[in-house]
Amino acid sequence: MPVAETGDTQSEFGAALEELFRSVLRASGRGVPGGETELTMSQYFVMDALGEETLTVTEAARAARVAIPTATRALRALERRGFVERRRDDRDDRRLVTVALKPSGRAVLAEKRAWVLTRQREIFDGLAPAERRTAVGTLTAVAQAVDEL
Repeated sequence: MPVAETGDTQSEFGAALEELFRSVLRASGRGVPGGETELTMSQYFVMDALGEETLTVTEAARAARVAIPTATRALRALERRGFVERRRDDRDDRRLVTVALKPSGRAVLAEKRAWVLTRQREIFDGLAPAERRTAVGTLTAVAQAVDEL
């Protein structure tokens, strides 16, 4: 039998959700730690999207789940740093530009992915067994609801 939610529990949830939002904003401002190379969260997500294939800017934005202008800014910064290269399609449509990671970008991405994976493991290990069982469903539901705000 489901337990009725009290107003107090709902306000605690609201406060916890706001704290999660604040934590995410603080984390995104700090960027992705790990290694000597600094990356913003957007740069990391775009590089991660390019990890396995060459994409157009629109495809990279979609795969990284960021807005096209955000992807464009991230790619410009990454290109200036020598991590990605743009290629214009010389055969079919000269307007079509694709972007790919350079070897230096692959090395930075590997370093960041390793840090992210380690940090995810540490967070998971810090959860109680009952929290671990519900974390995936809860985080997924919250993420979907936030996307709809």
